[in-house]
Amino acid sequence: MGVVIMKGEFSLVPLDCPSCGAGIRADGQDVVYYCTACRNGYRFEQETRSLVPVEVAFVALPDKSVDFYLPFWLLPASVTITERTATGGSFSGLMRFFMGGEEDEPGGEGTFAIPAFQAPLQAVTKLARRYTEVLPSLGEKLGERLVGGCYGVADAQRLAHYCLVASEVNKPDTLKQLRYEITFGDERLLGIPFVRHGKRAKDAIFEIAL
Repeated sequence: MGVVIMKGEFSLVPLDCPSCGAGIRADGQDVVYYCTACRNGYRFEQETRSLVPVEVAFVALPDKSVDFYLPFWLLPASVTITERTATGGSFSGLMRFFMGGEEDEPGGEGTFAIPAFQAPLQAVTKLARRYTEVLPSLGEKLGERLVGGCYGVADAQRLAHYCLVASEVNKPDTLKQLRYEITFGDERLLGIPFVRHGKRAKDAIFEIAL
């Protein structure tokens, strides 16, 4: 049995894998889960109080030692610019990634990689930007343990909006006005490798400390 907090109350929810019946390992505040027995992933749906299937994969780093994996939400998205006023320069940050750096392009597509775990906002922003940009070149595999996912899809979408704008506003005196729309596609989870660094942890690719 797992304990899930719902609107200030505690609710008991079975944490047995819906596919194979094996017990699922999870941290106390997790809302995303991965069964290492049958390699199926799930997210907790509050309205139905049930586990809903979600695709899960892990970044493959065959030549590096990894201590553990933390979950990122992968959110396919279409970004449309409805208004942008700036003095000098062009798109920067994640906006450049989605728009290809072209000022006259009204929209673009890509996939956000948003941490699903608790971390300082500055670290979350750095991780989201770096992994969103490098995502197309990462190899994937199955079969690792995945815990620590305490943010659901709605939280990840809000963080995607924040990271998009925060990475664009590198020079506050340059960007004057920005209006945009994001249409999200079907989400999935990706386990990113981390290594222990003293009492802290850092990701195994960019070495961004939590």
